[in-house]
Amino acid sequence: MSENKNFLNSFKPYPGKYADLPLEYVQADHTQPRKNFGITSADHSRLLKSIITYGIEDPLKVCEIETNRYLIIDGHRRFSCAKELKLETVPCRIYPKMAPGELEARRYEMQNNRRNWRPIEKANAIHKINQEYKNISKKEIATLIGITQKNLFHYTELRDLRMEYLELMAAHDMKEYQMVVFMQLLPKLRKIRNFEIDDIVKVIFMKVNDGLLYRRTDFILLAKIFSTASLHEEEILLFLKESSISVEELVERTQLSGISVQIKNLIKELSVKKNLNINLTEKEKCLFEDLYKLMETHI
Repeated sequence: MSENKNFLNSFKPYPGKYADLPLEYVQADHTQPRKNFGITSADHSRLLKSIITYGIEDPLKVCEIETNRYLIIDGHRRFSCAKELKLETVPCRIYPKMAPGELEARRYEMQNNRRNWRPIEKANAIHKINQEYKNISKKEIATLIGITQKNLFHYTELRDLRMEYLELMAAHDMKEYQMVVFMQLLPKLRKIRNFEIDDIVKVIFMKVNDGLLYRRTDFILLAKIFSTASLHEEEILLFLKESSISVEELVERTQLSGISVQIKNLIKELSVKKNLNINLTEKEKCLFEDLYKLMETHI
């Protein structure tokens, strides 16, 4: 049981307080973790036109920081349009002054229910919440923002990923579960012939993009194969070279190669007996002949 057992209960709904605030009283938050809302110029034009026609129907959410100064929690695009249109006032829902951690948590909740975040934006937001609540258990923080403890851990890891990987995640529009299993796969990767780990990562993202690697089980199976890469190097090499080979096909090939190794070992064992003039049983003789033929014709 956490010593902060009342932590989650401390987030009470605030009574609604609405007002049209002078534009000059409202300021954007430069620490806002969400830098890219996935908004195109066409989206911006539509919002601008809507505000010209109907006004701002969804109030900005702001937090009072001092007399006549309010920080935007949610509504940066509407605020930007209001400035562009030189509006004198903007409708706002006003929250009282709150601790930085509560502000981050409320902003995360508001924005998380709208457009999907870019991976690094979500990781940065979760990092800021973690930093503000260092003495609160990870379980309580995960419950607060509505994710599992496992995903909380992986988003912490995500923030430390190299920028190239983050850019690839964004470019290929990876889903949340794919990001998690990709981070679990990453430590298992190893160089295969001329393919460095960075080269392998690029192949993985290409296959994600082509729909050949998308299920959670695909990433898990690929991690298992790489964990015994020395046994399946030829099959992995083909998987990396051939853009059309899926993880499912790779698994089939590794299974066949495993059977092939077992057959070769069995032939070797029977051959040693034969070379040492150890009499084979009739069953072993038949098995030896059949396996040898199988190796010659099919494997």
